[in-house]
Amino acid sequence: MATSEPMPADARDAAVPGSAVGDWNVVVTSRQRQGRRLRRALYPLVHLRPCGFRNVFVGRVPSVDDFLAAVAERLAHRPELEHWLGKVLPIERTFAVDPARFDEQLRAQGEALVDQLVGRSFHVRVERRGHKGVINTHACEQALGEFLYAALEARGAHPAVAFRDPEVVLAVEVIGDIAGIGVVTRELRERFPFVKID
Repeated sequence: MATSEPMPADARDAAVPGSAVGDWNVVVTSRQRQGRRLRRALYPLVHLRPCGFRNVFVGRVPSVDDFLAAVAERLAHRPELEHWLGKVLPIERTFAVDPARFDEQLRAQGEALVDQLVGRSFHVRVERRGHKGVINTHACEQALGEFLYAALEARGAHPAVAFRDPEVVLAVEVIGDIAGIGVVTRELRERFPFVKID
């Protein structure tokens, strides 16, 4: 599909303030005031939807790996995209946020991904949009990290926490009433520099 093809009106204007659980598997951010240009440029690859927070969009793609490769190819042919694109994060699981049980929810979601941390250094990163004063990101990161460390030990692994260039970052994106969690490996970050942890 040509990159100059106009984006349909419904794709331009539809906002998804409370997108359904399982409705997205990528989070894409734009640089300040570049969201419209970015969404138009990436529309042939993904329908990015606003989610009620400035410069933050979500979308669903059939294959995250193929999507990341396509974004890299597009960046190679359209260098101006670098001035529009903030970051892209792959998401493996999404869930509805219950602020009163959020730590418990994180443990349940993290436990499903713990096998991907075996034999790798890691840390946890939580980025919160919404729930100010209710969800403490630092406390959540620490609690989930400690839980994963204990879960790895229980499996007979030798966990290693690293905050500088870890082999894996377990990235949690809280976007209003929905949260997503993904495993971001060093290999992925090196191959696709736009996959990054703020």
